[in-house]
Amino acid sequence: MSIASVLYATGALMQGWVALMLAFVWHALRPSAARWALWLAAAFALNTVRTALLATGVGDVALRARASPVTSGLAVAAIWMMTVALVDYVGLRGRTARLIETAAAVALACVAALTFTGWLSRGGAILCVVPFFGIWVALFVHALRREPHGGHGAVIAALLTFPLFAIAANTGAIPGSLQPAAELFPLVGIGLTVLTAGLIRAHRQAQHETQATAEALAAREQAQAALRTANETLEQRVAARTRELRETIEGLESFNRSVSHDLRGPLGGIAGVAQLAREHVNSGNPAQAERMLDAIARQAEQSVRLVAALLALARAGDAQLQRTRVDSAALVKEVVGAVHQHGCAPDRADAPDIVVGQLPIVDADPELLRQAFANLIGNACKFASATDRPRIEIGHAATDRGPAFYVRDNGIGFAAADAERLFKPFERLHGKRFDGFGVGLSIVRRIVDHHGGQIWAEGVPGRGATFWFTVPPA
Repeated sequence: MSIASVLYATGALMQGWVALMLAFVWHALRPSAARWALWLAAAFALNTVRTALLATGVGDVALRARASPVTSGLAVAAIWMMTVALVDYVGLRGRTARLIETAAAVALACVAALTFTGWLSRGGAILCVVPFFGIWVALFVHALRREPHGGHGAVIAALLTFPLFAIAANTGAIPGSLQPAAELFPLVGIGLTVLTAGLIRAHRQAQHETQATAEALAAREQAQAALRTANETLEQRVAARTRELRETIEGLESFNRSVSHDLRGPLGGIAGVAQLAREHVNSGNPAQAERMLDAIARQAEQSVRLVAALLALARAGDAQLQRTRVDSAALVKEVVGAVHQHGCAPDRADAPDIVVGQLPIVDADPELLRQAFANLIGNACKFASATDRPRIEIGHAATDRGPAFYVRDNGIGFAAADAERLFKPFERLHGKRFDGFGVGLSIVRRIVDHHGGQIWAEGVPGRGATFWFTVPPA
């Protein structure tokens, strides 16, 4: 067996293996429309058949001999298919790709016609396909720029050996029997490089798809979490709004009772006493008229206080939050000072001992928070004054929803079953025993609700009460 036959047989085995591997790659990458793998597998399959025929003696392998129509036809078809495959492999599309494929088809058709008619010898036909190796070099230069580390530089070097071998063999510089090596090295190099690059591309694409899927799942989970949060927030807002509406309705009912009783009574009294004062003036009894005027002033003052309480309740429900950083310790000290000036002075015998603990800085509306503490501390002063040694404690406890403030007194307390009634407008558990209209705790509750917090009360009859409320972050 000649050297050329051995080289062609070796080439047939290697190219057949490459064709098989490329077919597997195409089958794996079909979802990615890897057309180049199918065309390249077909080209290597045709070249495998051609080199196997030349290895078994079909056609003269001498360069000056007339080429076999069968092997020449297989070669022309394989070269065109490989050109189409490489154009697709490097990513050329549209008009440029169609121009290269059409030009290659026309040129190869001319070479085949000249070969079949005997105008070109086998060596001449080999020289005529040298430009196609130049086209492939240009395509791999384009691929090298896109994928610098894909091994395309080695393919370019191998492709450039073909013209050197072809020219050297046709000029007699090297034995013609070595011509198959000029085909074997570049073609197998193309197959192995493209095969490797294709597998790397498939791996990268799989990673990209996996990452894209993971990102899509993460985005979906975030969207679901946001939706759950929105639903929970909406439910809380609906529940809070429903509670506000219920309280409003209850407040209106209580307001009607208050207007018909607490306000109508003083106004009726003012009218009656004013009539008496007029009669005393007309009868020349100014001392009695003056006493009547004092009673009118007291009744009017009580009516003004009731209207002020009603306005405060309405404003607490409609207030717009102006959150800022608030030093609650300093704010409570101001409130305690104001309470001392209005009926809870420390120099009085029944004045409670007010103890203020360590209090945190919170994110809240300072004016509304001041009003909440003023009502709670004022209530504590009022109800603790009925004991022998009144005492009020103001402090806080840390919770997962922010600080929970408390105002504790040792006053008359209340039954646990009445805890919820405390926060209803115009509810007065102890009747008229203590001064007030029953709206202070309703105002505090609306202020706490505006801040997104919670308020509750704990008490034991005769042993005092503790009012808690939370101020969560904005």
